[in-house]
Amino acid sequence: MFELGRLYWCQLPDDPKRRPVLVVSPDLRNALASDIVVIPASTMVRVGPWHVVLRKGEGGVTHPTVLKCEQPATIRKARLATEPLGRRLGVDRMSEVAAAIIRALELRA
Repeated sequence: MFELGRLYWCQLPDDPKRRPVLVVSPDLRNALASDIVVIPASTMVRVGPWHVVLRKGEGGVTHPTVLKCEQPATIRKARLATEPLGRRLGVDRMSEVAAAIIRALELRA
């Protein structure tokens, strides 16, 4: 099962290379739906208001990596590797991701 807060290798549509993605959809939805909501990651680290930087080793990444929170995507489960890269991101890091998504999509109440 794909878990919220874990990174998986993924082949995104329209992207020639495999890249890590962070699952941001809730576990119950992940278990019941045929697709998953993810945030793509890149090792081309560029700091921006919609980016969250992961340190080497965090979540299983082998290099410093940026989560591109301005690019959420819904993808078929078949596009993801079945095993996560590493441990689930911590609560503080996931809060950063949530805040970056809100900023990127201008979802202020």
